[in-house]
Amino acid sequence: MLPSIEELRKMRKNLGISQKELAKISGVSQSYIARLEKGSINPTYDKVRKIFEYLNKTGQKANTIDITAEKIMSTSVLTCYPTDSIISALNTMREKGFSQLPVVTMDGKVIGSVSESDINDLLLKGSTPDSLRSLIVRKVMGVTLPQLDKGSPISMIYPLLKFSSAVLIVDSGELKGIITKADILKAVEEYA
Repeated sequence: MLPSIEELRKMRKNLGISQKELAKISGVSQSYIARLEKGSINPTYDKVRKIFEYLNKTGQKANTIDITAEKIMSTSVLTCYPTDSIISALNTMREKGFSQLPVVTMDGKVIGSVSESDINDLLLKGSTPDSLRSLIVRKVMGVTLPQLDKGSPISMIYPLLKFSSAVLIVDSGELKGIITKADILKAVEEYA
């Protein structure tokens, strides 16, 4: 039995696969995937089966690859300080195409994270864009992203990314790298 459309959407998001990428692999348009996930079209069984098989295969590959964090992490980690302005952090995220930034102290200790979601939540709760100009990261930042050491296997990282946007790689308390769902997908393609 195939999963529901909502379950397929969750699988896609958990694996960090874009609608565009899924559309290309499935042989449909990106707008088809978007309409499918919104429930505005009634897909054929064959299309849903093809999408599910791809998502399921990708998830299984990610769990069986035997490589360590050190091999797939991005080593140039952009961070921000708790005293930085929210606007500055948001601009950095937009310029670099990131959805989150680790927040560090002057001596490099990770103390939290700030994400586009944190900022959007403020706007949804009634903050105005002008009021954001006076806010600093400390007032908005969330919990620290999960942290592992560079020798951690991908099988340990993958489950964490189902609940977190990224995993930080630390060595003796020092931030050495970051792994996102996109890094896992690259590893699946490269090492599987």
